[in-house]
Amino acid sequence: MYKVMIVDDEPLFRDYLRLKMDWQRHGFRVCCEARNGREALHEAEKHQPHLALVDINMPFMDGIELAVKLKERFERIVIVFISGHNEFEYLQKAVRTGVQDYLLKPFNEEEMSAMLARIRPKLPQLPREREAEQEEAEGNGPGASPAGQEAPDLSSIRDVIVLGLRMKDADILDEVRKAIRQLRSCKWGSEYADAMMMGLVSLVLTFAGERGFSYSRVWDSEGDKSPFERLKACGSWEGAEEWLTALYRRVIQLTEDVKPTKASNLFAAAIQYIEQHYADAELSAEQVAGGVYVDPSYLRRVFRKESGYSIVDHITHIRMKKARVLLLEGNRKLADISESVGYADPNYFSKSFKKRFGVTPTEYEQLVRK
Repeated sequence: MYKVMIVDDEPLFRDYLRLKMDWQRHGFRVCCEARNGREALHEAEKHQPHLALVDINMPFMDGIELAVKLKERFERIVIVFISGHNEFEYLQKAVRTGVQDYLLKPFNEEEMSAMLARIRPKLPQLPREREAEQEEAEGNGPGASPAGQEAPDLSSIRDVIVLGLRMKDADILDEVRKAIRQLRSCKWGSEYADAMMMGLVSLVLTFAGERGFSYSRVWDSEGDKSPFERLKACGSWEGAEEWLTALYRRVIQLTEDVKPTKASNLFAAAIQYIEQHYADAELSAEQVAGGVYVDPSYLRRVFRKESGYSIVDHITHIRMKKARVLLLEGNRKLADISESVGYADPNYFSKSFKKRFGVTPTEYEQLVRK
C-alpha cells in the first residue's frame, strides 16, 4: 500500500483527514502525521511516505517551504496542498515547488477520492510482494489492527497529553497509560503500532526540547541508542508502558525542578482563569488580564513567550476541546453545547468550528461514531 503523511497543525483536522477516507479501499494507509514542517521532515525521513498532505499555513515552517525541502530530500514524493486559502499566489508557488494537487477546505470524500485518482499515476509502482506483506502486517495479520482504526481516540489523548505537559497536569501519566492500552489491540512490533508509539515519544521529547532540557538530562546511561531502538528493546507492551511512563515521569520531574519565574507564575494564573471562565461569551484577553491584575499588553507578551500561542488562541482551543468532549458524550443539543463553551449563537459556533477544523460539530460527531 502507498504510505500517506498528514501535516497539519490542528489535531482535530488531522483526525478528520484520517477518518474521512476509507484509505485501505483506495490502496493507501496513513503512516505518520506531523504538527508542523519540522516534525514533517523528521517523520518523512523515518517513514518514507509516498504521498504528503500538507497544510499551507503552519507554525515554524509553512507548507511552501516544507514542500521545497521535501522535494529536495525525496524526489519522488507526491505533495498535495490542503488549505482554507484559495489564493492564486499560493497556487503559483505550489506549481513552482512541484506540488501535484490542491484541495480547498472544507472538502468531501468525493473530492478526496478524485484527488487520489488524479495523483495515482504519479506514484511509484509498488512490488506486489511488498504490498502484500504490508497489508498482512498493517491490516490483516494476526493481532494487527487496520491503519487508522485506533487513531481517533489516540489523537484525542495526544491532545490531552500535550496540554497536560504544558500545564503540569498530575494526571498526565494516566493519559499515557490509556494511550498504550488502546494500542494493545495492535500486534506488537507492527509498523502502525511503532508509528503510534513513536508519536508518544516525540511528544515528550519535543516538549523537553522546547524547555531547553538536553538529551543527557532526559536519557539514562544508554546514550548511544536512538529513541526507536530503546522502544524496540522493550520487547512487549508491558515493557513499553514501563519505559514510556518512566520517560514522561523524568521530563515532568525536570519541569518541576525548574525554579518558577514571575512570568511562568503569571502564565499559570492566566491559564487557570481561562479554565474557570471559558463559558463566558464575553471572555477576552482584557478580561483575563484584569482577572490576574496585569496590563493586557504585558500578559499578551508573556503568554506568547511561555506557550507560543496568543491568549485568544488558547481561549478558542479550550472551548473547542470542551466542545469535543461534550459532542462525544452525546444526547446534547447543539445550542446547549454552544452555550456551555462560550458561544451565544449556535450558528456562529458551528461556522467557527467548521472554519477552524473543516468539519461541522454534527459531522465530527458522526465521524467518530462510525
